[in-house]
Amino acid sequence: MNSKREIIVEIFEEHSQVNFYSIRFFDNELSESELFFDKVLDDEDLEEDVEILSKLLDKIGENGAEPRHFRHAGTKRDKVAALPEYLSSTNLRLYAIRLNKNIVILGNGGLKTTETYNEDPFLNECVETLKQIDRFIGSRINKGQTIIFRKELMGDLKFYIK
Repeated sequence: MNSKREIIVEIFEEHSQVNFYSIRFFDNELSESELFFDKVLDDEDLEEDVEILSKLLDKIGENGAEPRHFRHAGTKRDKVAALPEYLSSTNLRLYAIRLNKNIVILGNGGLKTTETYNEDPFLNECVETLKQIDRFIGSRINKGQTIIFRKELMGDLKFYIK
């Protein structure tokens, strides 16, 4: 059996300054961001956290994806980060790739109940998936197979990850 899963990067939300993309596993109807929001919107305990995150996404969308809005996740070599920024007191995390100030690729996430995301198997998988996508996109941009034009990602946006 082939252990690789097909992932597609597709548009999630368009704002004046930023396009938010999301990743979707080919065998899922919903993107990872839609799965995240479906999960957290139903949880009354997370209402305030979801509000903080939604306002931040709108702010980023209207003003640009500045590095200060993102909490570093992943490694120094990648662009994987978590929302919301460090100033926020919420433990809800939405993982993302900040490609540049106009393009953010959203993944999945959840409530961080451990010291580091690595200790939580689900959150760790969210970050590891984005690290692979970040690496593939970087490689394709270098080869000209994926092109960034203003706030659009164009070209080959289908990936196979382990």
